Amino acid sequence: MTLVKSVCSKAGGQSRTKFKTLISKTENMIRLAALKLGNRKTIIDVKRTLLTKPTEENSTCSQTINVPEFADVVVIGGGSAGCNALYHLAKYGVSAILLERAKLTAGTTWHTAGLIWQLRPNDVEMQLLHTTRELLMRLEAETGLDPGWINNGGLYIAHSDVRMDEYKRLATAGKVCGVDSHLMSPQEANKIFPLLNEQAFLGALYTPKDGVVDPAMLCNALTKYAKEHGAKVVQDCPVTRILKKETQLGSSQIAGVETPYGIIKTNCVVNAAGVWSRSISNMAGLQIPLIPMKHAYVVSEPIEGVQNCPNIRDHDRNMYFRIQGSSLCMGGYESNPIILQSVPKDFNFALYELDWNVFSPHIKGAVELIPQFSTAGIRSTVCGPESFTPDHKPILGEDPRCMGFFHSCGYNSAGMMLGGGCGDQIAKWIIHGRPDKHMYSYDIRRFTPEQTSDSLWANERSHEAYAKNYSIVFPHDEYLSGRNLNKDPFHEVLLKEGAVMEERQGWERPGWFLSEGSVTIPPYDYYGSYGSPKNENNKYSELLQQDYTFNFPEHHRIIKDEALACRNNAVLFNLSYFGKFYLCGPEAQKAVDYLFTADTNREVNKTTYTCMLNKHGGVEADCTVTCIEGGTGTVVDPILKGKGFLIVAGGMSGYQTWVHMNQVVKQKGFEVTLHDATKQIGVLAIQGKKSRKILESIVDGDISNTAFPFSTSKLLKIKGNSVRVLRLSFVGELGFELYIPSQLCMEVYHAIMDAGKAYKMKLAGYRALYSLSSEKGYHLWHSDLRMDDNPIEAGLGFVCRKSGDYLGKKKIDYVRKNGVKRKMAYFLIDAQIPLWGLEAIYRNGRNVGYLRRGEYAFALENSIGQGYVTHPEGENVTKHYLESGNYEIEIMGHKYPAKLHLHSPFDPENKRLRDIYD
Repeated sequence: MTLVKSVCSKAGGQSRTKFKTLISKTENMIRLAALKLGNRKTIIDVKRTLLTKPTEENSTCSQTINVPEFADVVVIGGGSAGCNALYHLAKYGVSAILLERAKLTAGTTWHTAGLIWQLRPNDVEMQLLHTTRELLMRLEAETGLDPGWINNGGLYIAHSDVRMDEYKRLATAGKVCGVDSHLMSPQEANKIFPLLNEQAFLGALYTPKDGVVDPAMLCNALTKYAKEHGAKVVQDCPVTRILKKETQLGSSQIAGVETPYGIIKTNCVVNAAGVWSRSISNMAGLQIPLIPMKHAYVVSEPIEGVQNCPNIRDHDRNMYFRIQGSSLCMGGYESNPIILQSVPKDFNFALYELDWNVFSPHIKGAVELIPQFSTAGIRSTVCGPESFTPDHKPILGEDPRCMGFFHSCGYNSAGMMLGGGCGDQIAKWIIHGRPDKHMYSYDIRRFTPEQTSDSLWANERSHEAYAKNYSIVFPHDEYLSGRNLNKDPFHEVLLKEGAVMEERQGWERPGWFLSEGSVTIPPYDYYGSYGSPKNENNKYSELLQQDYTFNFPEHHRIIKDEALACRNNAVLFNLSYFGKFYLCGPEAQKAVDYLFTADTNREVNKTTYTCMLNKHGGVEADCTVTCIEGGTGTVVDPILKGKGFLIVAGGMSGYQTWVHMNQVVKQKGFEVTLHDATKQIGVLAIQGKKSRKILESIVDGDISNTAFPFSTSKLLKIKGNSVRVLRLSFVGELGFELYIPSQLCMEVYHAIMDAGKAYKMKLAGYRALYSLSSEKGYHLWHSDLRMDDNPIEAGLGFVCRKSGDYLGKKKIDYVRKNGVKRKMAYFLIDAQIPLWGLEAIYRNGRNVGYLRRGEYAFALENSIGQGYVTHPEGENVTKHYLESGNYEIEIMGHKYPAKLHLHSPFDPENKRLRDIYD
């Protein structure tokens, strides 16, 4: 049975028992610690020197607990997430109350390492971290309380050239986001951390403004500010039930929370309960993919020369060091973490016994890097529960399954770092309906209901995300866990054809195709942990390792062949995981007029490319909308009363698109119905100048330019089976998308493949597709087109009609009148160097932005990047400003001349879409 260390909260502080193990070698440290700890049958208290106890001011132990009858917002949980949310809600003038079942920080926050790092391989995360740091810098002036912030800097250690490449990328991205950093040799790193063994590593990256924060001191300061600005904090007050009601339109809506001291009526709840957030969600009838695990670090005895040194992240050794006075705290991420089914409700200021069999792999690397660590002795061990998620990112936002139920949980041991930024965003989310940053990577919407309800998937993926937390973030890495959750009708046949699969939102899709042979994805082996036999001869894993580079991978030539086959001949793409939705009903036209920016009031079978916006003008989705009329009753030709619409969205944003449409329809009360046909319809796209010849040999109708013009739809028969065909292209070629009832997919597939043999048609995957779309200048939502972009900035003003009304139009009208502060542009690099995104853009020697997306354009024979250009003085960005500058792109610390284009130079007149091939 797992032993628990209980740290008792008392008025005079925390009771402490000193445990010390003197060691001279790494092996002795492990052996002696295991001997002394492994067989203990008594509860052991832990000695702590950094963490403080919540102040008596916040205690309600001796008070009668009263809860208000009403509150605008109820925040559940008094840890970092809850206190940050409360602070920002109060700052923005919202009447909110925080309910904590025990004491502030009592759950998982109190024992956190409290590290604050600024560099991440993601622009939005760096913005969030900047918000956190700015909050820490001003809190004392706002409250008179020291938040426990220590700015001692951070040092990232590298043991390989490819890790140094990643640090070079981070340093470049940091310049764009205002993060000061410096690449260092081992000798230079030793000057700021003299205890480092210079022979143990290759290089380092130093960030002088990183640091550490005391969690209890921070939460005290946050709640003091919140209470002074109208918020309430009630401790020793658990939530026992979430109350809901059904709206007139059939939606589930938060109505209140029940506590032992009464009911609080509210329409808004923030689930910030840490490892207990899954239980809070269950009270609302919801499941979330949150997995509790044990996470640990050890605290050394004082070591001379440690004080005031920077904290260390040794990613290649999966460990970190935090400076705690004159001691070193050392922890890390193992391949075999202890996964918990649940955490007891009364687990307050408590710890688990450290399992040295799990933790010991960190010791060797720690001693190699800092030899003095081996002889210092261990003062205490800290092993507590933390909540982890399938992609190692928090779960935030309003749950689409229950209006008014917001998540702010699953912080993956990064709650102190991300708490300030996420607290700001969750407050804005509640007040304005959407955040002002592109929070999709944290939004609960990134998981489909199928994923959130699959505990096996969540467990597997969360384990791998934990184990790979410190792994290099490569642009095209894939998970080995949680695979084959959703497979479209073509999955098995494409595997036999050599498809190397990728996974997006639970769907398998072809990334690229092997020249010979095939590869399957074996069941997840948990990296050989927990008694699971490790997968031997895992060909899929070996293929993934070819992408473990910031250079072109070995299969770059294969992707090139697929892309150029599309440009010069014909290819077949499988787009089946795209979201496919029908909207119909008496007010169908009225609904799409409000939902979409473009004019969709067109003739039947006309297809329109358009955006959906939020009220702030941010792009929530881009999709195609086809006007259809009632048909024969098949899934591609449904029976309708009046006009209906087929809406198609990219697969990665399919559920996001579905949720946004549903919410807007319900909020406006449109008399329409929405149907998700994604799993009922397979999609194949024949693209390239020979695509018409292939298709016309198997269909029964006229598909000439005159009979079947671009951006229209037709119902055609292939071997007697009805198929809806859209003449569209995501790659800038003559092309046709075939929407096929799932039960007919294989028959149609074989007909296309047989017809394509005469024209040497190739199968192609998404790696080629994304390269082709970027080369053509098309957008990719969640990359160069996001909810913090408006269409005018993105060069999509042509899809925003000037007449009528639609959601977000007021913002679009304002931007059209007043100009933009940034503008999307395309950059070509005259060098055989890959672009991946986050590279800095310079105009006349000054930084003016960064690339959101990078690809290699095979027809143009250049790397191509898409990014937003700003003015260094904050002025409007005009066409003249863009075209008059000299540009460079910084890649891993080196600047390369670049040519700016307002539009992609590939086929600027769109001749190929109209079947005009010169």
